Amino acid sequence: MTRRLTDIICVFRIHLARLRREAGPFVLAAVVFPLVMYMFATAVGATGDAGSVHDPSQRVRFLAGSIVFSLSLTAVSWLGYLLLENRFTGRLKLFATLPLAPSSYILGIVVFALAQAAIGTVVLVAIARAFGVRTALSLPVGGLLLGAVLVLTVLCVCGIGVIIAARARSFSEGSLLTDALGAGLVFLAPIYCAPEALPRPLQILSKALPTTYAARGVQTTLLGGTGVATELLALTVMAAATLAVGFRVMRWRED
Repeated sequence: MTRRLTDIICVFRIHLARLRREAGPFVLAAVVFPLVMYMFATAVGATGDAGSVHDPSQRVRFLAGSIVFSLSLTAVSWLGYLLLENRFTGRLKLFATLPLAPSSYILGIVVFALAQAAIGTVVLVAIARAFGVRTALSLPVGGLLLGAVLVLTVLCVCGIGVIIAARARSFSEGSLLTDALGAGLVFLAPIYCAPEALPRPLQILSKALPTTYAARGVQTTLLGGTGVATELLALTVMAAATLAVGFRVMRWRED
């Protein structure tokens, strides 16, 4: 058990060191792009007849959407890119030659993804407060529920990133898929709008997307609510499924 924990921490520290050297892309994915989407959604809301942007709950919806956008981009696009780079540049072969279990490698990646999510979420909430967004998060229950929603979301989208990195036939194909899904999981779900605003086919599709439940859970807790049992259950099932598939299909040693 101690050896497994040490291996997980080592994988985490290796990727953390890379993050320090390549902080620019991470800041773009975790903070800049989601922040731009928040400002865009606010600007569009300001042009509405009802002036919905002045509704505090609507601004919290935009903040929740941007937090989920940050999680999706960092865990699918950014982290998926790192996994693809490890695989197609030979770094994964170096890990495979060590007495390191595949599960320790993936869990180290997951811990790294959780650290990224924590950084991005804290920065976005701090910036949002500077923009005048006020939340009503109830402590400690609401904080714990928010943390659970965020962790399950990261686990779910990490599983998706691992699956893409394992099954991609080339680096370029995998990069395209991670970029498309990193943004697509957000734009195809009712993140910045009500579900009723989507076309009927997208309403049906969105019910199968983890970002739908993540945004709903984050918004509910930030508004002071605690009724997120449905969202937690859905995210738990999705996280278990994607991680299980990710563990199974990961190519620890190429054929």
